[in-house]
Amino acid sequence: MLPYLKKPRELRRSARMKVEIAAKYVSDSLVVEGVVTDVSADGLFFCSDYLDGTGETVRVWLDIPWRSRPLELRGEVRWVNDMPNIGGMGIRFIDVSLEDRMVLSSLGLSALASGEYSSPGGEA
Repeated sequence: MLPYLKKPRELRRSARMKVEIAAKYVSDSLVVEGVVTDVSADGLFFCSDYLDGTGETVRVWLDIPWRSRPLELRGEVRWVNDMPNIGGMGIRFIDVSLEDRMVLSSLGLSALASGEYSSPGGEA
């Protein structure tokens, strides 16, 4: 196979699931409501027109429908997409508890059941 036809090496450490979850993003310089559009065991994509810079330490609260309180996750902004209407931030999780990992896994089961599963394909 010609080198330019080869698929790029998979960089993502875990599979991601397509979701649509209302969320709140908080950093030292930004507080914004938005939507998480994909999630994995390692991170998520927070869709928003308001963006922080890479390296920013953040907290994200996910409004999981079957939970009585939002799921709070700490993370770091790893990359930023500033395209209008599809922009947002790729956030890698920091210190996720076992309980919270189980909740994230349940999101994956929900995505599998609805046929919205997406295979690995980039860095979170």
